[in-house]
Amino acid sequence: MIESKFNVTDLVELQLIENAISARSTEIENIKNNKEQVSALKELEEVTKKFDEVNAAYSDLESKRKKLEDNVELQNEKIKNDESKLFSGTIMSAKELENYQEEVKILKQRNSEMEDEILELMIELEEMSDKVKLAAAEKNKAETHVNRINNEMNEKIEVFKHIVEGLRKRKDDVISRIPKDHLKKYNEVKNKKGGIAVSVLKDNFCSVCNMQIPTTAAEKIEDIDEIYSCPLCGRIAVIYRSEIDRIKKELES
Repeated sequence: MIESKFNVTDLVELQLIENAISARSTEIENIKNNKEQVSALKELEEVTKKFDEVNAAYSDLESKRKKLEDNVELQNEKIKNDESKLFSGTIMSAKELENYQEEVKILKQRNSEMEDEILELMIELEEMSDKVKLAAAEKNKAETHVNRINNEMNEKIEVFKHIVEGLRKRKDDVISRIPKDHLKKYNEVKNKKGGIAVSVLKDNFCSVCNMQIPTTAAEKIEDIDEIYSCPLCGRIAVIYRSEIDRIKKELES
């Protein structure tokens, strides 16, 4: 038996607080590993890729259309210049006149072909524009979904972080009330027993190993204000009192 001159429930409270901190920390990690978020991010990645592809295709078509229009404009300017010369009265050679007429004819034919191609491109662009709008709507929907999940996750995480912060402050307060020798033993047992150093004895049953303490050992455990050692699992043992239930309720709320 270990002599004690402090409230033995402080050790129980310390254990319960550490359990609560561990549980809340695990919940935070579980929130961060949200399966719904992983699925939503995958969906966003897929629709973003689709949007980028159709948008790139639209941009290529638009670039091609613009280039053709620029060429038509340049050739129209060339035609205008050639026709101006044809009607200027300055051309004296029949061969030169024929050459200008042939060049104008060829330029107009090319322009006609390019204008037909521009019309075809405009039809493709209109169809592609609908695809871009649809892909953009899907992307926006996926982004909204991801943002909603992220906001909900962040809100939950902040709540749990606030709870953990309060628990840590309460833990520091409890530790300040525990004598150093008892705190040292608590930490030694905790390290040896997987993080659980304290058990509660109720009706001669250990709350950790869930075994009934032998009668010979139970006869020596009678002072509620003392701390003992469970003869079965070796943890620090405290006799049950209703105050422990109150502490549990406080930490669970």
